[in-house]
Amino acid sequence: MPNPTKDSAVLRVVVTTALGALPVADASVTVSTAADETGARDLIYSVRTDAGGMTPPMTLPTPPRSNSMTPDGGLPYAVYTVEVTHPGYTPVTALHVTMFSGVPAVLPVPLTPLPENQSPTQSDLTATGEPQVLYHDQTDLNAEE
Repeated sequence: MPNPTKDSAVLRVVVTTALGALPVADASVTVSTAADETGARDLIYSVRTDAGGMTPPMTLPTPPRSNSMTPDGGLPYAVYTVEVTHPGYTPVTALHVTMFSGVPAVLPVPLTPLPENQSPTQSDLTATGEPQVLYHDQTDLNAEE
């Protein structure tokens, strides 16, 4: 487990049945880095949910806040992948979960029960692709005037 640092954020995952009706205890939750160009990821956490469907707090490294002060300061956030599984439910993968330095986050994950005698298939919470740009280049805006 990473040690808390100045540039980190805390993530908790809340796992429930579909529509948030009931908490799902003992769900397996893994947090890894986003896939690189080869598809490889580094596992950071592998935890289980408690009786309330909540994971323990997971401290994740992030870039410094100062990166968000200028357009060329670098990415102001870190990107992670969260996978949730539990027997009897369709597994879920949340791609491109963004974490900002010093900003705690709670990720709700509703699981859908599997019909009887059906094998689980993976389900994604978010689309694949690049995270959105979170800043605008002021020089480009001025050029349009």
